[in-house]
Amino acid sequence: MRDTEKKLKKSNVKIYVIFAVIVLGSLIGGFFAGRQVGANKETLESIDWDSMWRLISVTLPIVYTVAMAALFIVTFVMYGRIKSAVKAWDGDDEDVIDGIERKITLASFLPCMAAFTGFLVFPICIYAAERTGSATKFTWYAILSELIFMVTLVLYCVAEKLLVDEEKRLNPEKKGNIFDVNFRRDWEQSSDEAELIMAARSSKKGFMAGIKACFVLWVITFVCMFAFDTGVLPVAAVSIVLVVMYVAYGAALVKLQR
Repeated sequence: MRDTEKKLKKSNVKIYVIFAVIVLGSLIGGFFAGRQVGANKETLESIDWDSMWRLISVTLPIVYTVAMAALFIVTFVMYGRIKSAVKAWDGDDEDVIDGIERKITLASFLPCMAAFTGFLVFPICIYAAERTGSATKFTWYAILSELIFMVTLVLYCVAEKLLVDEEKRLNPEKKGNIFDVNFRRDWEQSSDEAELIMAARSSKKGFMAGIKACFVLWVITFVCMFAFDTGVLPVAAVSIVLVVMYVAYGAALVKLQR
């Protein structure tokens, strides 16, 4: 018993030491990073940002268009194969239905990535066009970006609707319409225990990944606040996301524990 307690204490001491080293290293690294940014601020300001934004305003909308087209072509090709597999399913073979459901999950991932990528790329395209001035060709690139963004959102809804319908054909007990604001609630209520466990595990992993990403973004936006005079809004936005995530997680956990 004592040996076990000693091993536990040693393990805890090791954990505390590693944690202290990480915190100390972060503080020291942040200090020197801040000094380095301050020392090279004039160098950063001397970069020809206008030329860089001009290049982005011309190339990024084209890359954005090609990438979105490729994603949705793959999505609808996968949907066609899923639909054929659902029609061919005899209604009994569980291995077949498991394979189809995995394909549906993968296919629904692609339009989501396309939509979320648009939320990142679209503002960059518009900002780049704004930085280049009022030249006609840059205005057209901005319009192209806006059109692609809108088409992406529409195709996202269409693809998700089609894939959800195929899932319902496999599992008639499933309920919910993706255009309904309560879709997630209805879908969850019509899911079995195994599906809820998978959703809970994947959600927890997504939550932790989001927390880690927010911490990294907080460091980046904090440094950029001094390097590029971005102000406090980016740091505040990331911090608000962190607070909302933790409050939502804690509130849901407390509610479930009642």
